[in-house]
Amino acid sequence: MTKKIVLVGGGNMGEALVAGLIRSGHWKPSQITVCDVRHDQLANLQLRYKVKASADNRWAARDASIILLAVKPQHMTHVLEDLGPVIRQTQLVLSIAAGIPTKLIEKFLAKRVPVIRIMPNTPALIGLGMAAIALGRAAEESHEKLARGVMETVGAVVTVAEKDMDAVTAVSGSGPAYVFYLAEAMRDAGVALGLAPHVADVLVRQTVKGAGALLSQSHEEAHTLRQRVTSPGGTTEAALKIMEKAKMRAIYSKALKRAADRSRELSRAQH
Repeated sequence: MTKKIVLVGGGNMGEALVAGLIRSGHWKPSQITVCDVRHDQLANLQLRYKVKASADNRWAARDASIILLAVKPQHMTHVLEDLGPVIRQTQLVLSIAAGIPTKLIEKFLAKRVPVIRIMPNTPALIGLGMAAIALGRAAEESHEKLARGVMETVGAVVTVAEKDMDAVTAVSGSGPAYVFYLAEAMRDAGVALGLAPHVADVLVRQTVKGAGALLSQSHEEAHTLRQRVTSPGGTTEAALKIMEKAKMRAIYSKALKRAADRSRELSRAQH
């Protein structure tokens, strides 16, 4: 049987996955259906990627092997009330909705329908995402392999226990925003030092890009790479001493703990 995937939700992440699946060469546009309540968005996706489009979730899901839920958390219950009765045990349900536990999704489905929860992040939009996946009670190794295959089209994937999803959200889910925040601060500091804004901007963008690529491609730890740049008595050491004095590590620790706590709170609110 030809594998087919239905994406319920054609927003930014849904579109990123459509592009990634096609780019991977493992999926043809004819194997992908996107559902969305916005007809203009469906028309755009159809035109751009030549995929199938539908405003009827139930109809689209009937012969899919994978159903990927890419709707906002607050819409999940409504979508599951509609879709739940038609989903079969032979289908795999993937969810990228933040804070929605697998047991909540499973409540709306027949017993033994495999569910996998996924926490992606926005660099998936350019194929450089980081996703963590957690298996629901009926999901097996074969289902994990399918979920990995989908998410690896837009970046890297790790498998974690579902209890770790709040920590994952704090580190990689929200993580790009911390990097952007740092980039903002560096740019503003550069301008304060007398650089033209456009010069400060390009310096920061390329520095973040280069440092990220170096960290990603190196087998060495971040602290080793940092030490390499930090000559005793030099400019980098002088700057890092200020950061240490300001207890930057403690600030990061506190900030990420708050993000994880907030993820937990939002998850409970969905129940």
